[in-house]
Amino acid sequence: MDLTIEQIKSIMENDFQIPSESSLMEITSVLIEKLGSIDSDIREGCLEILYAWIMNGEYDNTTLISLGDQFVSLIHRGLDQETSDLVFLRAFAALEVAGILFFDERCDKGEIEGRNAFLTTEIVKGWFKKALEYYQQERDYRSYVIGKGWAHSIAHGADLFRDFAKHRLIQKEEILQIIQLFKQKLATPSPIIFNGKEELRIASAVYTALLRNKLDIHEINNWLSSIINPFQEKDFWEFVKEPEKLNGFLNVERFLKDFYLMIKFGISRKGAGVHPYYDVSLPNRDELLKLLEKSILKVDNNSFYYKPD
Repeated sequence: MDLTIEQIKSIMENDFQIPSESSLMEITSVLIEKLGSIDSDIREGCLEILYAWIMNGEYDNTTLISLGDQFVSLIHRGLDQETSDLVFLRAFAALEVAGILFFDERCDKGEIEGRNAFLTTEIVKGWFKKALEYYQQERDYRSYVIGKGWAHSIAHGADLFRDFAKHRLIQKEEILQIIQLFKQKLATPSPIIFNGKEELRIASAVYTALLRNKLDIHEINNWLSSIINPFQEKDFWEFVKEPEKLNGFLNVERFLKDFYLMIKFGISRKGAGVHPYYDVSLPNRDELLKLLEKSILKVDNNSFYYKPD
């Protein structure tokens, strides 16, 4: 079977009801294939339908695990190509993995009537390991692609690790791996500057991880120091002679400022962002704000900001 954009819109407009003329798994197979479409409307529509069916409990536990395995496989598709249309499939499959993790957490909390948690430590850590490999190898940093819409693999990957960080089966070892992975993506010389607020999505994932209260302030300080260390030996003005290093510098600078403001004001909990997870206070908030202030000043290297001794 095939799905037209009109059929996709019809499913969405009909409160995501499964079309009577198709079996759930038959149409699911087509939706997954079209997650990699270069047509933004088709791709976004398929993403929303699959996510809604996951959240609505349309799939049984065995099927959800199988789908998770499939999505985790798809996020590796085309990683050997620096830029290609396969980035759409990777980025959008990553969000579906996040959806399954989130649904499992809702089941564990008793929020889904008649459903119990279904993911095991072995499954979650297996998916986590493969997700780390994907994000480490991702080299397509494009945000919005003219004529094709959002690729956004770095942002969607950050969203995936945000939901890993929230999951009950992820512990301190994995949280440390997550923040080290983000350090790599932010500080490594880059062919382009993030221009789709990727650093904000990374900040949100780190904030989420810190709310697990697994890291002490010294570990967080060491991590922040490791991010800014590559940029302390030179002035901003000298980085212009090394464009890819300059891009890394700017990505780090933006991240530090966004992370600072996020910690100061909290994560938005309006509309789709409403989630009780973020109602708790961030541990060591005041100490962390001071560390970030120092980090921002160090990266600035006395170029623009004045702070008296």
